Amino acid sequence: MASFSINKNPVKIHGTGIAKPTRLLVVSDAHLSLDDERGIPNQENSKRMAAAYPQAFANFTQMLSELKTDAYDYLLMLGDMVSFPSAKGVETIMELAAKTGLPYAYTAGNHDWDFGGQPGTEIALRREWEAKRLAPLYQGRNPLCYSIELNGLNLVMMDTSACEILPEQQAFWRRQVEKGLPTIVFGHIPFWVPGRDVGFSVGHPNWNASTDGNWKIERRLRWPENGHSKTTMDFHNEVFGAENLLGIVAGHIHGQSVDFYRGKFQLVVQSAASGGFMEMTID
Repeated sequence: MASFSINKNPVKIHGTGIAKPTRLLVVSDAHLSLDDERGIPNQENSKRMAAAYPQAFANFTQMLSELKTDAYDYLLMLGDMVSFPSAKGVETIMELAAKTGLPYAYTAGNHDWDFGGQPGTEIALRREWEAKRLAPLYQGRNPLCYSIELNGLNLVMMDTSACEILPEQQAFWRRQVEKGLPTIVFGHIPFWVPGRDVGFSVGHPNWNASTDGNWKIERRLRWPENGHSKTTMDFHNEVFGAENLLGIVAGHIHGQSVDFYRGKFQLVVQSAASGGFMEMTID
C-alpha cells in the first residue's frame, strides 16, 4: 500500500517504481451550461440543467486563472465538464484546457452526454453524443478506456459515467494489470466502498431500481431491477484486487472525500463548479 496524505486540495502519494515526482491537476464537475444557436433544437431537454449552476463558468475560470498551471505535468478532467452536450460548452472546455498549456486527458460524466428526456439507454445516449459532440475532447483516444504512461506511472482513464462497465473495458483493465506499473484509475462516478451510498455507484451491491431516486427528475430510464451486470461486479472486484493499483480518483458527488478499501485509496474531487480542484503529487 502506498503512503498517503491529504490537506484539502493538495494530495501526496508515495509509492515504488515511480521514476520522478509527478504532479497532476485534477478537475471534475465544472458544469458549464454555455449554449448558442446550435443548441436550440435541444433547449426543451436542456433547460433544467442549463439553470442549475449559474456561477459555474465564473468559478471555474477564476480557479484556473489563480493556479500556476506550469507547475503540473498533466491536466485530468473527470467528467460533467458541461451540464449537457452543447457544442459551445465543449468548445469552451477545449479552449480553457488549451490555455493551461498542459497536456490533458478527459473522460465523460453522465451529464456530458445527456440532455435529459431523450429516448434510449444511457449506454446508447453516451455512444451517440460522444460521436456528435464529445469526440474532440478525447484527442483520438478510445472514449471508453485508455491509459497514459507518465514517469513510470500508469494513469488509466475509465468511463464510469453510465454506472455499468462493458466487457471491452474489463478486458482493457486486465491488460493494464499485466503491465505491472503503479496504476491510478480515473473516472467520473466513484466505486462502491463499504459505508457509501448508491452515489458511489460502480459495483454497489444495492444499485438497482428500488434505490434509484432521481430517474424521474433526470428524465431517464430507471436503473435495472436486478442491479449491476456480472461484468460490473467482477470488474469492481478485479480493480480493488490488483496488486499494482495505488487507488481511484473520481468526481460526481461534488464534495471531496477519501476512503480506503482493501488497502487502496479512493479520492473524490470537489466540484469545479464551485472552484474546486485537486493537485496530486505522486513520488
